[in-house]
Amino acid sequence: MKALDFYVGWSHSDAMYSDYFPGCPMLISAVPDNIRPLRRFKIKPKKLILDSGAVFYASHPERARVKDIFSRQLEILQDGAADTEVRLVHVDEPMLNMKQLRDRYKAMEKTIFNAYEYMNLFSSAQLPQQITPVGVIQGFDLASIRYSVLELKKIGYINFGIGSLLARRPQEQIAFITYAAELVGADKLHVFGVTGLKQIQKMVELGIQSFDSTRPTMAAAFFQIFYSNPFRTYLIDQSNVNKKITRIDYTLPCDCPICLERPDDLLIPTPRDYMKLRSIHNYYHLKKTIQQFQHEKERVTNAVPNVLRS
Repeated sequence: MKALDFYVGWSHSDAMYSDYFPGCPMLISAVPDNIRPLRRFKIKPKKLILDSGAVFYASHPERARVKDIFSRQLEILQDGAADTEVRLVHVDEPMLNMKQLRDRYKAMEKTIFNAYEYMNLFSSAQLPQQITPVGVIQGFDLASIRYSVLELKKIGYINFGIGSLLARRPQEQIAFITYAAELVGADKLHVFGVTGLKQIQKMVELGIQSFDSTRPTMAAAFFQIFYSNPFRTYLIDQSNVNKKITRIDYTLPCDCPICLERPDDLLIPTPRDYMKLRSIHNYYHLKKTIQQFQHEKERVTNAVPNVLRS
């Protein structure tokens, strides 16, 4: 039974996750700040998604040329390991702030046009077999998701990612993910940017291939630390954040790489180096929680008699 892969979103000022967790899948966006980022890693990621950085380029449309972004992705790959499993994501048009129906349709058509241009560039590049393109599903309801999938399949995509889910309610996110998985196959679907535990648990149940999140880093930046079994979030007591969340002035037992050596450093608010330590700790506990969801799925599956499975 294949586990759900968690790709941690990474940018140039974040912790070096794969140096602590060699098998850690990572998502890096091909934006101007991420210049030759893989040169900085002692241990290269074994699984890598190179995103287009669509959210950034939505605010800088003059810099969103498909050819330029593809070239930037190839430049990033120059410093990767030869055996890294890589997925390359074409430029899409996010719908997160679009209210008008005509704007949503326009975004869908632009995404599909970009996907077509990108596939031509990808095919011409004749890249190694372990590098594959990802078609981005952009839709605002089930019908538009289906249309997007059908058009991407016509172009030749066999791996997909679904975007523009962040502004939606959890149950709506789950409905969109479930429907997209039915259309393309759960083992061919990546989910962009979904972080809720209910949604992650559902993705495990569905057998979704992978998802990405910057949640460990974002929580660390806001002085929060995670613990698992059960999953919970605390606010470090030394921070000046005024938020209704349980505060903590001591660390709990933990086997993450940081807590095994310097656990009290998690409680130091600044400078940024301490935030990076918290993000490593947070990744460890979010990953453990995903593994617990996976173990529960396996337990339930194994408890069902063979006659019922068939």
